[in-house]
Amino acid sequence: MSKTLTPAQFERSERNRQKALLLRDSRLSKKPYSDPKRQAKARKEEIDSGAGFLIDPDEEEERERTVRLVESQAPMLGIAPHSGPVCRECDKPFTESFLLSKFDELICDECRENDVDDKHALITRTDAKQQYLLKDCDLDQREPLLRFIVRKNPHNSTWSDMKLYLKAQVVKRSYEIWGGKEELESQLAKRAENKQQMKERKYVKKIKELRRAVRTSLWQKKTGSHEHEFDDEIHNEEDDTWTKTCTLCDFSLTYEKM
Repeated sequence: MSKTLTPAQFERSERNRQKALLLRDSRLSKKPYSDPKRQAKARKEEIDSGAGFLIDPDEEEERERTVRLVESQAPMLGIAPHSGPVCRECDKPFTESFLLSKFDELICDECRENDVDDKHALITRTDAKQQYLLKDCDLDQREPLLRFIVRKNPHNSTWSDMKLYLKAQVVKRSYEIWGGKEELESQLAKRAENKQQMKERKYVKKIKELRRAVRTSLWQKKTGSHEHEFDDEIHNEEDDTWTKTCTLCDFSLTYEKM
């Protein structure tokens, strides 16, 4: 079913057709066609654009040749043929990787597998706090939030799931907080020294408590009543008395025999 054009649409289409005819005649007049048959053939070879004007085949061929030339020269002009991610370590393009999908890191799987420094290893939340002196707010609130993955606890399936962080991102966050590697190591050494001093103080305190307990038990043993156990009696010839001494408390008893 054909669509009826409005008077305005019909007038605009007629103007475009007249312009196209004038443009065609002017182009033909400039070309060195002497034979009317060749001119008629040239008019037949013109392409109808479907929009009210004709396209010169020579111009269309020149345009396509220009497009092909630009496309073929694109790599020479510095346009990267690969628009996907490029590994930050090996500079090779890749499509997808574990670190890219889980931690938004431009590291391919090959570089992650060949990581000799373990900087792309995964560490637990506890290790991140103890080894790099991070607090809960540094992991959960400080922007940008550190990404993590959740895994079952390998030691006991009934325990809470573990949160695993990327070591490289944890180290970077720690350096940002403490001001660099040297300051972090200084803080770790200071805390280790304080921990050792605390252990020594606890040890000295336990020794003192043990000594006090021993002295208390000895004092109670000396002052408490007990049954004397005397050794052999000794005869005193001068006053004709007898003496015997307790082997437990050095108590001496002197007496006369009837």
